[in-house]
Amino acid sequence: MAGTFEGKVALVTGAASGIGRAAAIRFAEEGARVFCADLNLAGAEAVAAGIGKGASAVQVDVASYGSNQAMVDAVMANAGQLDVAFLNAGFYGDAEGLDTVDEALFDRLVAINLKGAFNGIKAVQAVIATGGAVVVTASAAGIVGHPANPAYSAAKHGVVGLVKSCVDAFAARGARINALCPGGVETPLIGAPDVAIVPAADLPRVPARGMGRAQHVAEVALWLSSPAAGFITGQAQVLDAGLLSTFAPIMLPVGP
Repeated sequence: MAGTFEGKVALVTGAASGIGRAAAIRFAEEGARVFCADLNLAGAEAVAAGIGKGASAVQVDVASYGSNQAMVDAVMANAGQLDVAFLNAGFYGDAEGLDTVDEALFDRLVAINLKGAFNGIKAVQAVIATGGAVVVTASAAGIVGHPANPAYSAAKHGVVGLVKSCVDAFAARGARINALCPGGVETPLIGAPDVAIVPAADLPRVPARGMGRAQHVAEVALWLSSPAAGFITGQAQVLDAGLLSTFAPIMLPVGP
């Protein structure tokens, strides 16, 4: 995929760490000018500084539509175009089953994961370039139930439905939208550190139902955003090392 995104502008939310960081680095390696967006502005600035190549950082609270719009306005004011949006920011929270999850946590999970996806999708739809692509991080827990965290699962199911419902709106602009549904991924969200980015060809194979790395998800986000996936839209792409292929009574923590 060398140089696939030369001359393109890519926006990545949740870019300060984990999947977002890995994707921001990889989009830049493939030639894109990258805007790293995160509530953690210092973290986003550090990722952008490490990338160089004209990368910029912008702060965003995905739960606020106004903040999403300001983020997109900043991209357009500085770059004049938006070709790829990887709407990856999310929140897993502490696993709380139905007996213990409270309304405040439920509302926060929905606000960041589902409303956040809606806000980002709505903000980028108005400016996404012809031939552009939007990828939204959902979860394997958006495909099947997650008894240990039903509020998170409900929000991510909503993300999948939202993406499928927005196909026509993006097609009208000559653009595509898809969801990513990772299984267990080692990210700072679950206490794992960020790791070095390696060439895609050198990524280790993941044993069935094993934990993946942030870069595994980033590579699929790149592919879904590329012309190679030009006939794919409205899909929920699962990447889970076989987790959903067999009965799994306990879901692994998932998310950006």
